[in-house]
Amino acid sequence: MPYFFQWQRYRKYWWSSITTTPGLFSINEIRNGDDSAEVDIVAHLTWGEQVVENVSFKKINDDPATSTLTCSMSLEAALVTLLADGLINSSKEDYLRLHRKLAPYKVSFALQCDDDKTKKTLQDLAVLLNSKLQGKNISTWFPEFKLPLDEQLTVNRKMGVVYTAILNDAALNHGIFYLMNSSTMLKEQIHVSDFENYAELLFKN
Repeated sequence: MPYFFQWQRYRKYWWSSITTTPGLFSINEIRNGDDSAEVDIVAHLTWGEQVVENVSFKKINDDPATSTLTCSMSLEAALVTLLADGLINSSKEDYLRLHRKLAPYKVSFALQCDDDKTKKTLQDLAVLLNSKLQGKNISTWFPEFKLPLDEQLTVNRKMGVVYTAILNDAALNHGIFYLMNSSTMLKEQIHVSDFENYAELLFKN
């Protein structure tokens, strides 16, 4: 029986670890049977509770040393819950906020440039960086760069992109560009030569 309590807490922690709203999940009341117990892990969404996983314990042949511990979930319910969480955050902050482990696109690009010739060179650089990331099996969203910078960033965030590499003249002159976190909007300076290895570290775990 102690394993039953430990496991339900572990499963709740796991659900919290893959969402952008850790407080979204809770464990409801235990339902006890003669030789069994079960509990649901639920998500508290704006329209009510959604069961995401059931954890159950059952004794075998009335022998405390022999029992089964079972976890069951629906992939459809999990998908709906995580997308709902992202959309709820979207309505607040104008983007699809998904956990970095679940985001379909980890990295995208945006160009900050008015000169057509320089823009073409930056596009070539973006293509090169994009291919290196894909070589590391990091999923990317490659835009067309037709919009102003602010609108490029907005599109990337609405696509659920986790990080956007903002390339400008400094990337060509000094090899330095800004990498923006879509969740926090914070930017950090990265050197072109370090980017692929740094991105690999970001998404390693």
